[in-house]
Amino acid sequence: MARIRTIKPEFFTSEDIVTLSLTGRLLYIALWCEADREGRMVWKPTTFKLRYMPGDNCDIQKVCQEIVDKRLVVLYGDGYAYIPSFLSHQHINPRESASQLPEPIASRSGTSRVGTRSARVSDVQVGREGKGKERKDEYASHRFLEFWESWPTNERKQDKGKCFEKWVSKGCEAIIALILSDISVKKQTQKWLGGFIESPLVYLNNDRWEDGVCPDAPQSISTITVPGRKDIDPALAKVIADDLKATAPSAEIREKMKLLSGARA
Repeated sequence: MARIRTIKPEFFTSEDIVTLSLTGRLLYIALWCEADREGRMVWKPTTFKLRYMPGDNCDIQKVCQEIVDKRLVVLYGDGYAYIPSFLSHQHINPRESASQLPEPIASRSGTSRVGTRSARVSDVQVGREGKGKERKDEYASHRFLEFWESWPTNERKQDKGKCFEKWVSKGCEAIIALILSDISVKKQTQKWLGGFIESPLVYLNNDRWEDGVCPDAPQSISTITVPGRKDIDPALAKVIADDLKATAPSAEIREKMKLLSGARA
């Protein structure tokens, strides 16, 4: 089963790689996908040809031997092989299955690319591999964090990575003013005040900023009460009433805001 693997820019200038044929380099990269999380695989050159080079006219046995001769892959046991440097250069998805193949008895040392560290588990969210720092940089280049920070903290505020991907795919950057305004309005509704707040991912998936929700109707001054008091100071009542009367922009204004945001984008 093929897996997602990482390739570093310095790979292409590494001494032991530049001496390989072009076909050898390509097959070597393909073998990373073939290897399990420990860098082990069943050694089947014919299968490699069918799986990774089905349209190439090459002698797969010769190419495989070239890689073995360079000790980039080491054969062991009854038809097994492992990549000595694998654990030093790959970020492993924590959900990847454990190796089902026997551990090599031979030492994994002896070449410049051999690694001795255990497999590194990536700092993943939503299934992406080893991109913790890069993801933070991506956040910084967008206004997504404004959306995320404006969302009320609750048990449904999860899947930040998936939310960011959805934010980008839907082009939310262009309508962030509309989205933030909608969130501000929803914070004043009895539903949200009561704790019934959907997850941000559901909000983005369903374009909930288009719901046209308005704050719940404010209480009249005559119905405003203060715990422990029968009457309330009229000046204080007016302040409270004015605060409750604050409403979101009308649907017409919201639509114009959306159009203007799109034009600036």
